[in-house]
Formats: sequence, structure tokens, C-alpha cells
Amino acid sequence: MHALIATDGSEVSIDAARKGVALLRPTRVTLLTVADTSVAEDSGAGGFEGPLLSPTEAEETRSAILDEGDDELAATIAAIAVDPAVVERRLVEGASGQTIVHVADEVHADVVVVGSHGKGWFKRMVLGSVSEYVLHHSRVPVLVVRPDVATEGDPS
Repeated sequence: MHALIATDGSEVSIDAARKGVALLRPTRVTLLTVADTSVAEDSGAGGFEGPLLSPTEAEETRSAILDEGDDELAATIAAIAVDPAVVERRLVEGASGQTIVHVADEVHADVVVVGSHGKGWFKRMVLGSVSEYVLHHSRVPVLVVRPDVATEGDPS
């Protein structure tokens, strides 16, 4: 079984990765972090005054975001009990939900594992939810792992 496990390096997503691996016992894992580098790309939002970030600052910001993504992947790999030989690390730039669905198709994953931050229905309606997007748009089964009360604090 090939599992695509999405992680953002948070305790909730690392816990979801651990539980997904324990439950599914995948023979192959693609570990994915989606980096939102749009902050660096939107350097032209300054209006009449010009860009908010210089090209150098924009590239430094993008590089810092990607470095953080590498750290998130490393933290998750260290936390899950999987042979590193069966783990493919992926750091992709884009919008989280859409990118997870796209990569799942691209790598021919059998299942997608995502954590749920346990937001209440109102926050999901207003802010959206990555796990909810993936659940509704993925062509393969999705395992959404809810946080433990001790991990997240608010189980609603």
C-alpha cells in the first residue's frame, strides 16, 4: 500500500502521520509538505509605491519558507516508525488542499493521510479546511486523523 501523508510539521500532523502509519502499515510512503510561498510571490502588492519586497527580499522569503518545509519533513520522518528506504520526501509549492490532491494522483497513492486541526464547523465554513477539501476532491480514500484532546486542546 502506498500512502501519501501530508504534514505541516505541527504536533497534530505528526500525530496523524504516526497513527496513519500504525493503522495502514504502508509499504511505500510519500511524505508531503506544501509550502505556501505566495507571500514571496505577491511582492507586487504595494500599489503605486511599487513592490513591498525587493526581488532579493522576495527570494530570501521564499527560501526561508522552503527551508521551514524541509524542517517539517525531517521532523515528521524522525517521528514515524518507517524504514527511510520506503519514504519519498516531497516539498511542493502551492495551495495545500489542491496540491495534496494533485500529488496523490501524480504518485498513484492508494490512500491520503491528513490531520484535522479540530476546528469547529463555523471556523471551517469561514476559513475552509484543508482536510475537508482533500476529503471532497481526492480520487482515492482519505484518512482524516483527528487530534487527541491532549494534542490539540479543543476537540470540537
